[in-house]
Amino acid sequence: MAAASRRMGPKTRFFFARVFPWPFVAVGGVLLFIGVRGLLRGRASTDWPAVEGTITSSAVRRQQGGGRHSSSTYHAQVVYEYTVDGVAYNGDRVGYGDYGSSSPSHARGIVNRYPKGKAVTVHYMPGDPEECVLEPGLHGQGWLLPGIGLAFFAAGTMAAIGLPKLMKALERPGAARRAAETRRARPSPSDNPYRAD
Repeated sequence: MAAASRRMGPKTRFFFARVFPWPFVAVGGVLLFIGVRGLLRGRASTDWPAVEGTITSSAVRRQQGGGRHSSSTYHAQVVYEYTVDGVAYNGDRVGYGDYGSSSPSHARGIVNRYPKGKAVTVHYMPGDPEECVLEPGLHGQGWLLPGIGLAFFAAGTMAAIGLPKLMKALERPGAARRAAETRRARPSPSDNPYRAD
């Protein structure tokens, strides 16, 4: 590892020590914020007022990954309409933390529970009726996003603190050896033939 560090140029060492960790910190912070906000809203949604609504569309949506051999993710796309104080709204959230899955069975189960045309109870946030949900409360999957965010944030923070120290520690043996070689190459007073006795 020390040899690999000595082979790195100054720009490469700067990248790994000062730049590389921060995308992890940024992505982790965003995911953690969104996940915690979802948990808080899911918990609060049990006390939100409710109105009657109607499912307008319900289908399983398949999302293909970016790579050629990447797997697909299946989501339940359930859209419903409801009215609050004479104003019509549309919503598509079934439950907080209800994310996609690599298996279509979970999404199909949600679609089967909420077929098109079914009358449903819609819970909405007081003061912001556009924020709504069909199944209030916390769900097990709701902890997934903040957990991933926390892992990314912690890994990036540890790298941001530890990598600069590691780079310096790996450079010290080479610097010490070079200094020793310089001292050995420097002529001593005893090697001076013109030294006065």
